Amino acid sequence: MKINIFLIIFLWFFYPSHSFAEIIKQKNTTDENSHFNIFLDFSNSINSTIEKEFSEGARFYEDYLNLEVIGKANDKISYHFTKQLKQIGGYKIMDLAYLKYKWNDKLYFLVGKQPFSFGSMEFSNNFSEHVYRYPHVYKNKDDYVGFSFIYLPIKDHELQFQAINNTKEKDDPQEINHPMGYSVNWNWSLSNNNKIIQNKWSYSIFQEYESQKFWKLLALGSKLNWKPISIEADYILSDEDIERNGNVRRILRSLNYNYSYNPSVKYRTYLVKLKYNFIPKWNFIAKGVYETGTSKRGLNDILEYNKLFKTAYTYYGGIEFIPIRKNDDLSFDFAYQNQIVNYSLDKMKKENKNNHFITLGLSYRVKII
Repeated sequence: MKINIFLIIFLWFFYPSHSFAEIIKQKNTTDENSHFNIFLDFSNSINSTIEKEFSEGARFYEDYLNLEVIGKANDKISYHFTKQLKQIGGYKIMDLAYLKYKWNDKLYFLVGKQPFSFGSMEFSNNFSEHVYRYPHVYKNKDDYVGFSFIYLPIKDHELQFQAINNTKEKDDPQEINHPMGYSVNWNWSLSNNNKIIQNKWSYSIFQEYESQKFWKLLALGSKLNWKPISIEADYILSDEDIERNGNVRRILRSLNYNYSYNPSVKYRTYLVKLKYNFIPKWNFIAKGVYETGTSKRGLNDILEYNKLFKTAYTYYGGIEFIPIRKNDDLSFDFAYQNQIVNYSLDKMKKENKNNHFITLGLSYRVKII
């Protein structure tokens, strides 16, 4: 009994970065020992990048390394501890974990350190699918402390409410000491066990550190799973009173070193992904992404009110090999990606990009205990 109480207190402060739908339906690999399981996930790749017609050569990358501990303290309380090392634009380490309390078969309560729970199919995909992420939506630091209520009203439908603290940037004004973020999710599917149609929808709102400044995010994702073909479609609207990733602010500062204002922008992302299992063990994957950036107010004689200042296109094609049928714990992939970024305003056009990426990668999930 004392051990269980200590475990609950210890894990209270942490939480992992997995979709809550998967948390509720714990991985099948935990069935052998539901009380204690340890997994190691890793992804390595050889990347070759061409930027502005110059090749950077080929490099080895450790894209993703993850240590997971999954288990149960008792019939009501389960835990999930994660230590991650990820490289997406630079290394970052996250120590996350969660406690899940089962009130009954329809209601769950989760508490601890966690990422924000966004909708869309791309965001909920496996971490090894790191080739493309919405660059204007997700910040580098994506771990938060908070709680979630999850309600399963009927079969294949999940409603979630989440409340967390916002993360703090060092140069943010502190008019509001402890801003919060809130999200409402609806995850549901059709066609019973086959789940031919799956949907992950959410609306989120963050209070920023400045009064009357918010980040609002609408994330809609749907998937048609008609074997051997699956098609995913996502729409993301990121309405930012204070620009989240700082790219526009960086460009404006390069034009005027004394510039210190935070741009107010809207980003829209449209994504379509096709996956075709053309022969056993082999998948063909193709993605197309279109993104736009629009200013919400005039600024610095460069940005104009409601002006489209940026368009971006991403094309991705690749082949995935899964040597063990019906088990994707081990996979190899070869992919090519082309990213084109165009700024429509004359003073920003020097930031235009036409980059090419080639990746040969390996992803593996190992059950240690």
